[in-house]
Amino acid sequence: MPRKPREFVAGGIYHVFNRGNNRKTLFEEKLDYECFMGMLKKGQGRDRVKIYHYCLMSNHYHLLIKSEEAESLPRFMHWVQLGYARYYKKKYGTTGHVFEERYRSPRIAEESYYLQCGRYIERNPVKARIVVKAEDYPYSSAGFYVRGIKDPLVSENLYYQGMGKSPAERQRNYEEFVKIDEPYAELISDQLLKY
Repeated sequence: MPRKPREFVAGGIYHVFNRGNNRKTLFEEKLDYECFMGMLKKGQGRDRVKIYHYCLMSNHYHLLIKSEEAESLPRFMHWVQLGYARYYKKKYGTTGHVFEERYRSPRIAEESYYLQCGRYIERNPVKARIVVKAEDYPYSSAGFYVRGIKDPLVSENLYYQGMGKSPAERQRNYEEFVKIDEPYAELISDQLLKY
């Protein structure tokens, strides 16, 4: 049965994600993360997309993207995934698929979910027990929103300004918004101490 064609709209906002083939590692070392992020940055200007939130985990990634034109997102993702797959295969001497399947890209139609989707994306390293606080993870947009760290990948979420009257207030409020409840955070912290 053929796959259902995707429908993209100009100005649409999409939660884009994919993982390594057979759940294998996509990013073995810091240079791999930096390569993928560099491709995302270069592709943004080329294909007219904005990245509001992102998180690169070792075997998968999440992006919250606005596609300026209906065909911007498919062009962008094709270029990024194909480019990264070529890089990965050459570097690690592998063959076959790098990504498990074509990327998924559900449209976030409700504006009220833009920040919630960003929070879900940035909480990934906390839920995976890699860090206790989302903003401590180096390969995500959480540092931009919580600490005000400049990030050339990130276009500010449309609703972030509504989180406070000053940058400091927005950062504090976003930190609370993205934080996972304390008992869970303590459990994660205890688990991290074992490694």
